[in-house]
Amino acid sequence: ATVYDACAAPGGKAIALGRTAGRVIAAERRKSRARRLVTNLERAGSGRGFAVVADAAAPPCRPVDVVLLDAPCLGTGTFARHPDARWRVRVDALDGIVAEQRRMLESVTPVVRNGGLLVYATCSLEPEENERQVETFLDRHPAFRREPGDAISAELLSDAGDLTILPQRHGMDGAFAARLRRAG
Repeated sequence: ATVYDACAAPGGKAIALGRTAGRVIAAERRKSRARRLVTNLERAGSGRGFAVVADAAAPPCRPVDVVLLDAPCLGTGTFARHPDARWRVRVDALDGIVAEQRRMLESVTPVVRNGGLLVYATCSLEPEENERQVETFLDRHPAFRREPGDAISAELLSDAGDLTILPQRHGMDGAFAARLRRAG
């Protein structure tokens, strides 16, 4: 498969994906972070990851098999590990980040080929950034449907089939991910 990682820096997911994918297009919009991405891909990658300087708002590729959007978020799932972060998060920041995530989702949608997957992920615990964001997306894009993966333990899946890791329940950083299949 060809994978487009829309927000790839520093490169951990692109490196992991490169172990099984045919090709990974790893995009980062900031040049300084893209340099770090290149370094990490060269150091630990499989040779199938290719870094590009590009914004998720303007995908640099034609339709691909899998699009990963690990979206910028409030990061509330990492507060246990980064307690100082809770002092940097403002209540009014939620609306802005949700709008940015929605714009990014809209921008990457055209590069998911028919039959392909869109994986939307955050390291946040906020329903507005996660379940509600996915529900809003699915309402606007009836060609997509949830497709839970079978490689994830059922205890980590929500009733809707989304990966939902809660620090207080699972003893690790919180995270969310939804697999969305485009009709073929």
